[in-house]
Amino acid sequence: EAAVAGGERGSSEKPVEIRNKAQHHSHQRARAIVWNVKTSMKKLNLVCKLVRKAHVDAALLQLSLQPRKPARFVRKLIHEAKFNAAVQGMDPERLLVDEVRIGRASYLKRLEIKARGKTGVRRKPYCNIFVYVREIQPTDEFVQHSLKRKRPRWKRDIAEMKAGLRAQYAAQSRERRQALGGVSAE
Repeated sequence: EAAVAGGERGSSEKPVEIRNKAQHHSHQRARAIVWNVKTSMKKLNLVCKLVRKAHVDAALLQLSLQPRKPARFVRKLIHEAKFNAAVQGMDPERLLVDEVRIGRASYLKRLEIKARGKTGVRRKPYCNIFVYVREIQPTDEFVQHSLKRKRPRWKRDIAEMKAGLRAQYAAQSRERRQALGGVSAE
């Protein structure tokens, strides 16, 4: 089912084949979309990280235990995608959350009163959420995610450097003690 571009012209060039599907989307997928969710991208992405590439039932269980507000929206959306997959003929028990995409929607701009008669603009963010589910393939790997953020690389480097210096100082002090101990024993 590929369309041919440039085939109607009378040129001697070969027609270029245009594919409608990307290679990693060659399998059947069901989707659910919600527009203009009242939350920020950062808060929403923390919740979405938990369910990407997870079994649908495990994702729903994980989201039902989450106290965060965006978890409610994502949970409803995964339920809807599961229903859409069943309508398309997929087995609802063998579904995987293939992709969870989020995007910025419009902002509401509100007046913020500040000191000394000044004002500012307060932006209230909205997001769009796209959830894609598909049937589990034999080659799928399941990933465990957590809400704990990774330390920035520079902080990890500093921690490693301090640990190395501590070990170096400990080795030097041991050598000094042994040298002093050896001198006093003679």
